Formats: sequence, C-alpha cells, structure tokens
Amino acid sequence: MTKVAILDQTRLAQGRFKLSVTRVRIAAPGRAPREITHEVYSYGPAAAILLYDSERGVVLLVRQFRLGAYLADGSTDVLEVCAGMLDGDDPATCALREAREETGVEIAAAQFAFNAFMSPGGTSETIACFVAPYRLADRRGAGGGVDADEDIEIVELGFAQALAMIEAGAIRDAKTIALIYYANAKGLLRVA
Repeated sequence: MTKVAILDQTRLAQGRFKLSVTRVRIAAPGRAPREITHEVYSYGPAAAILLYDSERGVVLLVRQFRLGAYLADGSTDVLEVCAGMLDGDDPATCALREAREETGVEIAAAQFAFNAFMSPGGTSETIACFVAPYRLADRRGAGGGVDADEDIEIVELGFAQALAMIEAGAIRDAKTIALIYYANAKGLLRVA
C-alpha cells in the first residue's frame, strides 16, 4: 500500500478556492521513497447532470463564459452540462438544484453515473456525475443561473449533433464529454 506524508504546505492564495504549494513524501511498495512538490488548487466537491429527452432525442446543455477556457485559448464560451459545487448537500440534491437553477427544469430524481477527478495533477476537484430524463413539461422556470457571475444560455441539441460536436471540438468540457459518451454507451438515447 502506498503511504503519503505531507511534509510542508504553504497557502499561496485564498479566494473563491484555495491555492497552496504542498510537498509530500511518497513510499510505494517496491519503489524508493520520493518527494514531490506541487501547486494544488483546492475545490470542494461538485455535481453535474446530463438532462436528456429520449423521446425527442435531445440533450439539454448550457453555454456560458468560463474564464479558465478564455485564458487557455481565447474561448469566449463553453458548452457544458449543468453543474455546481455542493452547498452542504449531497451530490444528487446538488445536481437537481443545479438543473433547476441553470435550466429551469424540475425533476424528481437523477441516476448516478460515476465520480470523476477533473484534473488530478493540479486540483482536488471531484465531480459526482448524474443523468436524468426530462420532458418539455418539466421546464418550469427560466433558468439562466442564480449567481451574479452567471450569464447562462440554455441549449437543446440533438444527440447525434452533440456527439458530432465532441468530435469536431465544439464541445470540449471533460464532464460533458464523459456524460454524453456515458449516455451513448448505456443506450439512453438513440443516434438518429
């Protein structure tokens, strides 16, 4: 069993999230112990949900400005599943709340799909991922988000179009790609 000891941790910044530089010693069976030092951006846990309508063959996504994407390559918006940080609630409750806040869709339950590290080399972010069917009648609010920094556009796409957009590089958000491929693998929607 690998053993890890934190040798030193220095906070570099504390804003919305914490940035620290951490030095650890790693002792893995059959290997020489080693030390590594990395900057780590600490996030709380989050949840994401892919809303889909199998009768109409569509998925419901959101488009919004993401500063990280802009700084990476000038992207002015990202097409993604709705997601958010847990607010002291469990992941399923968070996923349902985010669906309501970001898309206006009210659903009673979501099916757990998987947990994922988003970028484990430099962040502590974990996302519990869910899928849930919805119908047009489930859209009971305007959506668009509730936080001051949110300006969300709701986008409904044909499933085949969403898959093609991944291949074309138009959908690049990792959690969204994983959930769309999950839906495809599980046969939740048919590609027309």
